[in-house]
Amino acid sequence: MEDTESETTINVGDFLVVQRQGYTKLHKLRKHGNMVLGSFTVEMDNIVGERYSDTFQMKNMPGSKRFYILEKVDEVNSAAGCVSIEKSGADNRHIPNNADSQGLTKEDIDKLKGEELSSNNIVEQLINNSKTFNMKTEYSQEKYIKKKEKKYFEYIQIRKPSIRLLSQMFYRQDPTKTLGIRTDDLSQILSYANIHSEGNHLLYDSGTSGLMTAAITNAVGPRTTGSLIHMHPGNECQKNGFVAMQFPQEQADRCINVNLYSVLRCFYQNKGDYSGKSETVSESDANVDADNGEPSAKRTKVEGGASQKKQWQLDNERACKLLEGKVDSLVVVSKEHPVSIVKELMQFLRGGRGFVVFNSLKEPLQDLYVYLKGRVDIVSIRLSSNFMRAYQVLPDRTHPEVNMNAGVTF
Repeated sequence: MEDTESETTINVGDFLVVQRQGYTKLHKLRKHGNMVLGSFTVEMDNIVGERYSDTFQMKNMPGSKRFYILEKVDEVNSAAGCVSIEKSGADNRHIPNNADSQGLTKEDIDKLKGEELSSNNIVEQLINNSKTFNMKTEYSQEKYIKKKEKKYFEYIQIRKPSIRLLSQMFYRQDPTKTLGIRTDDLSQILSYANIHSEGNHLLYDSGTSGLMTAAITNAVGPRTTGSLIHMHPGNECQKNGFVAMQFPQEQADRCINVNLYSVLRCFYQNKGDYSGKSETVSESDANVDADNGEPSAKRTKVEGGASQKKQWQLDNERACKLLEGKVDSLVVVSKEHPVSIVKELMQFLRGGRGFVVFNSLKEPLQDLYVYLKGRVDIVSIRLSSNFMRAYQVLPDRTHPEVNMNAGVTF
C-alpha cells in the first residue's frame, strides 16, 4: 500500500512531465528548484506531496514580477467559455493588417501579467481594446481567442512519465533525436519482435535518447525473469528516456548497457567459458566465508590488490553469459548501415524467433532485404513503410493539419 502511494505522490528527485495545454516538458524536481516554462519562471516547491495528474495554477509571487508559484485547483477556467462575443463580421477582406488595431501596448500587457496572471482577464482586455475584433468572422474570432489564451495560459498539469508521453514529447521537440520513431512505430516494433516478460532480448540502439531501451524494459515489466542487453556504439549510452521512467532498481538492473565492440571482443576472447555459469552471484560468494569470517569478495580484493574489475567489464561478462545461451528477440535501431550489424548479431538469436530492423531511410533496408533473401535460414521477410498524418477534428472543420512532419520510417 505504501509503495502504491509513493508511486502516485510527487517527491523531490522525481522526473515529471509538465503539460501546459498541448506543450509538454520533462523536468527533474529539485528542492527549492525553479522551472522555465516559456516566458514564465515557476517555483516548484508547492507540488511536493501532491498527486500526479493534479492541476495547478500559476500565481504571481509576492514581491516579484518575474517568478510564479503554483496553487492546486480543481477546475480550469477556459477563456473560450468565459469571453462573450457581441457580434461578428461577414468576412475578413476589409480588415487592415497592421499593429494599430490593438490599443494595448506591451507595457500594458506586462502590467496586467504583473498584477494577476489570468488568461481570461488578459484575453478580455485584448478583445475590448481591439479595433478589428468585431469585424472578424466567428471562426476568426475563435482562432484569435485560442491563440491568445495559449500564450497567457496559467494552468499546468503534472503527469507521471510514460512511454507514450515521452515518445510524443521527443518527437514534437526534435524527431531526429529519436531517429524519427513515433508512438505507432514503437508499438509495431515491440509487437513484431515479440517482447515478453520471460525472455532475454537484444537491442542495438545508436541514437533514440533512451526511448527504445525504456520501451523494451517497460514491456518486460517489474519482478519478472526477462532481461535486456542494450548494445550501443559509444562509450556511454543515451539514457534520457530510460532514466525518466524511474524503473524499480531490480527492473533497471536487468537492463545491461554494453558497448557493441567491447562486448563482442569479450565474447570471442572467452568463447565457451560462460556455458553453465549462472548470471547471478551464487550464494557462496555472497555469504561470509566460514573459515576466516570474511566475505569472499573482500578476501579477493585483499589478496588480488588492484585487480578489481570495472563496472563495464562486469556488464560485459553478464551480457556474454546471456549471449552464450542465445536471446529470444533482436531489435536493431541504427543510424548506420544495418547489414554488417545484423550479420554479426544474428548468431545470438535462437531459432524460430523474430527480429526487427528500423531505419529512417529505405535504401539501407533494401540492401539488408537483398542480403536476407539470399540466406536459406530466414523466412517471412517484409519491408514496410509507416506514414502517419495528424488530423484536426472540429465541427465542420475536420481536415489534415497544415503543418506536420513529413518524415517516413521503415
